[in-house]
Amino acid sequence: MEIIRFGLDHLPPEEKNLSLALGAFDSLHKGHQKLFLETALGAEGTSAALLFAHPYGPGPYVCSLEDKIRLLGQMRLDALYVLENDESFFEMDAESFISRLLRPLGTKRVVVGSDFRFGKGKGGGIEELRSAFVTDVVPLLECVGGKISSSMVKADIENGHVEQLPDLLGRRYEISGTVVSGKQNGRKIGFPTVNLELSFDYVLPKDGVYIGIVYLSGIAYKAIVNVGTNPTVGGLTTPHIEAHLLDYNGDAYGKRAYLSFYRFLREEQKFDTLDDLRVQLELDKLYCEDYFAGMC
Repeated sequence: MEIIRFGLDHLPPEEKNLSLALGAFDSLHKGHQKLFLETALGAEGTSAALLFAHPYGPGPYVCSLEDKIRLLGQMRLDALYVLENDESFFEMDAESFISRLLRPLGTKRVVVGSDFRFGKGKGGGIEELRSAFVTDVVPLLECVGGKISSSMVKADIENGHVEQLPDLLGRRYEISGTVVSGKQNGRKIGFPTVNLELSFDYVLPKDGVYIGIVYLSGIAYKAIVNVGTNPTVGGLTTPHIEAHLLDYNGDAYGKRAYLSFYRFLREEQKFDTLDDLRVQLELDKLYCEDYFAGMC
């Protein structure tokens, strides 16, 4: 899949017959994935999606641009157009969006969700697109709670309902970061952890202990994950993420790690002593082992 990075002042060469998926694509949920499939299946020329290097509005977010590129590599599109935008881009009206961006790319067909709006103040919609291009409209996907949306995804993450996310995302919720040095308190009680310095402003699950998988150097490790302030040892004012990797004894400092959340295990709590914490972590470890054994 070709990655085409460009700006409005340096557009790429025009395609002759481009089918382009349009949307915010802020979480790449199942509804977005259906849209990408329709784009690929109906294309008579190049099939592609349009991404923005800088998302609209304040964070946190579900997916970084890197995440989107990696995940879209599985969607059978020919190309990804990545616009190096700035805040002024979102002030562009619908007519300019079409004339300055979509037409110069060679767009002949667009594929959008039935609620798609674009341009400043969301002034443009499907009617404006149909006046300029062949426009395929993909119905929104429904689930038990209503239409699948990025706001629904964010709510489940923030409430710790990570086990429900595959129903919305078609995958586990995953974040990434660099392993950095921590306070070494886990090592003192036989539970060394990797501390993640996040590479992006991700939506974080609520404070608590989770079962997950951590990927280091392409290898998957079962993990007990803590999101929070570590009240037993104190000293933290903002939530951070650390994970004890089962069956890992290496030095991970400086490595890139990917963390997938599988299940909320328990609330974060303050223990009277480190030994009390160790006893609880032993129980968490047993639960983690049983959980993954039950998946086999």
